[in-house]
Amino acid sequence: MIDKPDSKRKANLGLLWRMMHKYWYYGLAGLVTMLLYALFSGVSITLVIPLFDFVFKGRSQPVIYNTWHGFLAAAWEEVLLFFGQHRVTLNPSSFEPLWARLQDLMRLTDPLALLYSICVFVFVIFLLKNIFFYANRMFFVALRGRTIRDLRKLMFGRYLSQSMDFYNQHQVGDAIVRMVNDVDTVSNQFIFSIFNSIRDFSTIIVYMVIAIMLNTRLFLYSIIVLPLFSLTMNFMGRKIKKYSRRIQGQLSTMFSVVEEVLNSMKVVKAFRKEAAEEEAFNKINRKHLRMWQRSMAYSSLNVPISEMNSAITGILVIILGGSLILDPNGHFSLGNFTAFLFALFSMLHPFKTVTQMYSDIKKASVSLDRIALVLNQQSQVADAPDAVDKKSLDSCITLENVCFSYKPDKEVLQNINFEIKKGEKIAIVGSSGSGKTTLANLLNRMYDVTKGSIKMDGIDIRKIKLDDLRGLFGVVGQDSILFTRSIRDNIAYGASCEVSDEDIITAAKVALADEFIQELPNGYDQILQTKGSNLSGGQRQRLCIARAIVGNPPILIFDEATSALDNISERMVQDAIDAAMLDRTVIIIAHRLSTVVSCDRIVVLEQGRVQCVGTHNELLQNCKHYQELHLHGDESE
Repeated sequence: MIDKPDSKRKANLGLLWRMMHKYWYYGLAGLVTMLLYALFSGVSITLVIPLFDFVFKGRSQPVIYNTWHGFLAAAWEEVLLFFGQHRVTLNPSSFEPLWARLQDLMRLTDPLALLYSICVFVFVIFLLKNIFFYANRMFFVALRGRTIRDLRKLMFGRYLSQSMDFYNQHQVGDAIVRMVNDVDTVSNQFIFSIFNSIRDFSTIIVYMVIAIMLNTRLFLYSIIVLPLFSLTMNFMGRKIKKYSRRIQGQLSTMFSVVEEVLNSMKVVKAFRKEAAEEEAFNKINRKHLRMWQRSMAYSSLNVPISEMNSAITGILVIILGGSLILDPNGHFSLGNFTAFLFALFSMLHPFKTVTQMYSDIKKASVSLDRIALVLNQQSQVADAPDAVDKKSLDSCITLENVCFSYKPDKEVLQNINFEIKKGEKIAIVGSSGSGKTTLANLLNRMYDVTKGSIKMDGIDIRKIKLDDLRGLFGVVGQDSILFTRSIRDNIAYGASCEVSDEDIITAAKVALADEFIQELPNGYDQILQTKGSNLSGGQRQRLCIARAIVGNPPILIFDEATSALDNISERMVQDAIDAAMLDRTVIIIAHRLSTVVSCDRIVVLEQGRVQCVGTHNELLQNCKHYQELHLHGDESE
């Protein structure tokens, strides 16, 4: 896949937003709890003001409230009176009358009673703060988890819907990296970072409001270094994003190489290429390491730069704030200064976290682009808007001037014309590379024809619903592809709906597989090893035949189904094929002419063109290409 330009970024973010919006209620609950967490975080640091200004400071006024519960009762009455008499807005200054009245109460309260009261407030506020923090995390975890689940589901569905041409052009390892690594990156460094950034940003706003209320001028001095810090972070963000894109591309290459080598281990060992493959992998691995280290070098600068920003800010505040406290004419108390320091340094930590998340989001945006490429990829083979249902083959399949090419400049099939009648047994033969398998793949729309048309009962197969069309075919290929599941599941895989055990056993008996299945330790519940390696080649192929017929399709395609087998296994599989062909339309692709002698008609392909069509005897008499195939077949046997 070729990466799209950055102009698609907004569309990609919109795609992710739409997936998250399905679970808006988790997001709303998360935002409410997040704001409450930020609010109680801010309130918690203001408790140092009465601690320093009213508890630990001598007083000249008489004490009216000697107990902590007496003070709390009076304070509660003042709160109720305030909300009853004043119109409260989001402007923090609207609470100043309440704060002034509470200060008057604290001046009239015994210091020890006030200390106990503050301790009660501290406990309650920190309890509520952490409850809302936990609730916020859980709501966002639910939103994030469901979004990632849906994202992987959508990606896998998109991969399943692609045509075979897509898989000819793209590596499986790249798909694995996008579905696993890129999705994890988006989850951990994008969605998670955004949620945390929102929470930390709201906390910063609360602390900033408190600092401004305590001393606006001191706060403005404290943010002098912010512009320089922002420019530095923007520069590093661009660098991190560049290397992240390269790292993900290199990771896809690495996974693809590993997947290809491990799947071809027999060939690797046969030609003694272990050392060569290891060196090739090490070369890719070293390149990945260099890119990763460069990305980490820029990413690791975030914390030191943020720490220096915090240190410079702290020094400025301590110097200026200390001067205000020491000024005999000043009104900036020790309690206010302590609360200001708490607000400022409490604000620096989430600010430092936000800067780290900035680099994480830059990295994750690359993965989001790669995911969006998959989600926006449209299959070249899809249902037409006016596609019709088709549940049976009633008359014939007709190929009219069919042409096909994998690449625009080279046609593999040219002007193919012939007809397959219902119930007929047709063979397609030809030398290697003549286009036999390609032609068979066009019948059930693994690929679409480049020119011409294929019609079923007079209907262009591109106008038939894809599920219906493929449901009419049972396919047995040269490679006995089986899944690491039970034999029962592997046979049932060939049906589009639920099938009974009786149907599975019947299909196995027709395919001459029931006998060896019954001899296995767990019978039909036997779990196959990778690629069915605990079965012989003939046994695997008979299971594939059973899978092809269990759904009772009216058309069967056998694509070189016996070419990789020894003579004994071939004979058994051929018997299974003969049994499976009864009362069906059959298309056989073969290079051994002995397997197609009994066919009703034989189509001879050469260099992508139909050379001859006829019975075995007719072709022996009047088709030169068939005669050559027959002669070479006899010699090889």
